Amino acid sequence: MKENYDYDAIIIGAGISGLACGCYLAKAGLKTLIVEKSHYPGGYCCSFTKEGYRFDACVHFLSTLRKDSKFYTILNNLGLFKEINIIRHDPSDIIITPDFKIKIYNDISSTIIEFQKCFPQQKSQIRKFFNYIISTPTMSLTIYKNKTLNDLLDSYFTDNYLKTILSVLILGLAGSPASQISALVACLIYREFVLLDGGYYPVGGMQKFTDTFARIFTKFSGEVLMSNKVKKIIIEDNQARGVILANDKHIYSKYVISACDARQTFFEMIGSENIKKDFSKAIESLIPSYSAFMVYLGMDSDFNHTYDLKSNMWIINSRDMNEIHSKMLNCKNIHFAITSPSMKERIAQSTNKNSICLTTNVPFINAEYWKKESNRKELENRLVDAATETIPELSKHIHLKFNATPLTLYKWTYNYQGAAYGWEGRINQFCNPDISEKTIIENLYLTGHWNNMGSGITSVANSGHSTAKLVLSKEKKL
Repeated sequence: MKENYDYDAIIIGAGISGLACGCYLAKAGLKTLIVEKSHYPGGYCCSFTKEGYRFDACVHFLSTLRKDSKFYTILNNLGLFKEINIIRHDPSDIIITPDFKIKIYNDISSTIIEFQKCFPQQKSQIRKFFNYIISTPTMSLTIYKNKTLNDLLDSYFTDNYLKTILSVLILGLAGSPASQISALVACLIYREFVLLDGGYYPVGGMQKFTDTFARIFTKFSGEVLMSNKVKKIIIEDNQARGVILANDKHIYSKYVISACDARQTFFEMIGSENIKKDFSKAIESLIPSYSAFMVYLGMDSDFNHTYDLKSNMWIINSRDMNEIHSKMLNCKNIHFAITSPSMKERIAQSTNKNSICLTTNVPFINAEYWKKESNRKELENRLVDAATETIPELSKHIHLKFNATPLTLYKWTYNYQGAAYGWEGRINQFCNPDISEKTIIENLYLTGHWNNMGSGITSVANSGHSTAKLVLSKEKKL
């Protein structure tokens, strides 16, 4: 047993949760190392350039940055606001259906009016539903933990069209259908990502946001080891003692925090010999969220910038949620989101480099399906054609076009089946003690969207902070 550690804490993965956790540990004086397999930090929260166009990979906006929010407190405490400019758009989102164009404003009253105009027969119920979500304390919302989103919507509304729109928003933001996702999870997403506090964007893009996190971590004397994969977590007497890199280098630490895929953590980096069979079965039984398919478009200099691309545009080409879900399972998607990092920053006017991303939920199916070019092209063309119905001249001005599949998402993060949001937020998985920050192995912790804290940048940053507090609390007791 080694007592002379190289580090107090080693964090596996430089996504937002790992960076947030690392910042708090390093700020508190712990000698902390973050090991990242990629050559850049961020995980899904990153950007890349191609032929002069800048694209955000998977994360396209931020939320929950009002001054009394936990996420704001985290960023403020770490000094991030001093180093990056975060802007906000109003409306934050625009929903486009076969019959309606609904704008989601920063002012909740205006948003309620938008929905009421489209569904006047549900006018009073819309106000009651939205006000309940906005004003009810989180602890009181836990009464819906064991109910599905379908159950919640049915208790308020009779109009299936309205319920479809509200369900697709959750499908897009959590990767889970309304028939499965816990209503508690859905309520929190409605409140924090849509109705109350959405529409934020970091100037410079998502990579700038992540790079700022990483820079702050190093300012606190934290160390980052990029382009290195952790092969094994060292376990001695049911305690985490450090990590073994792919090059067989051993690095010892008092604590190990995994900010990556939970199945990879337990089945590959720890190994079945170090975990009990019943725990292994519990992890095996958990269901991941849907993955995502994205089409990245670089537009030529003649593209007309008159559309509302500063907002997130949600295209819902059906009035029926069952049809939407069925089409998605067969990769014949009729729902997707349109985002544009260049328009969010208004940089396209000066550079003539307007970038657009079309994003939709997809099942993993299998690797062979996504390796087949005809399958990728069919869905890519379907989304571009549908987007052109909303933005008529779009297809005429595409200079660059390429896509990302669940295999791409797996490559970026090693997330099981390319899951976009970690575990699905279904009733029997949300707040599951088997996937909490503290694990069955002493001094081994989880952080990020593969535990029970939820998904999205806000949730994973909160998870990073929560995990850091557990480690620091244990340190004080030693």
